[in-house]
Amino acid sequence: MSVSLFDLLKPTIKNAGGGGGIKSEIIIALEEDIDMNSFPAREADGVTILADIPMKTGKYMHTLYMTQGTIKPGQKKLKGSNNDCGGFELTLEGFHPGMEKESQKWISNFGIGFKGILIIQNCASSRRYMLGEPCNMVYCETIETTWGEEIDKDKGHKITFMCKQGTPMAIYEGAIALDPNPPTGD
Repeated sequence: MSVSLFDLLKPTIKNAGGGGGIKSEIIIALEEDIDMNSFPAREADGVTILADIPMKTGKYMHTLYMTQGTIKPGQKKLKGSNNDCGGFELTLEGFHPGMEKESQKWISNFGIGFKGILIIQNCASSRRYMLGEPCNMVYCETIETTWGEEIDKDKGHKITFMCKQGTPMAIYEGAIALDPNPPTGD
């Protein structure tokens, strides 16, 4: 992949530097549910993924609710030990409110062992950002639960996901493969 040097001009869209957490939705997929043999490559620009993430038969992507305004994606360049190595540390922090049975069940099942991809679907900009790539999956870095000892205090879980990969966040333009008939109840 070879891209020629180009100008990086001021964005022409209104409020391009505005916060990213407004009206965002988090889509997650487990590594074991993805057909990794058919994982799409990035386009020649090194950023865009046009093809769909291939899910195994009967497996789907899922939404992970986080309170609007608490969703904080991050991207930090990692300096390697020499000029031939390095990469990017990608993070996503957000707050899931309440301490209901469903959130405790998710934490019990995936809080330690989650490995997969995350897609931040930013409704304000109609853009989808993807964290994770083959061999460099996202994992759950921390979960901090607060009790909310007073009515105006947070009660729920601050969850932080992280991955280290060789490329920055991808712009994902493929389909979101949610279960068309999601299960109801326990």
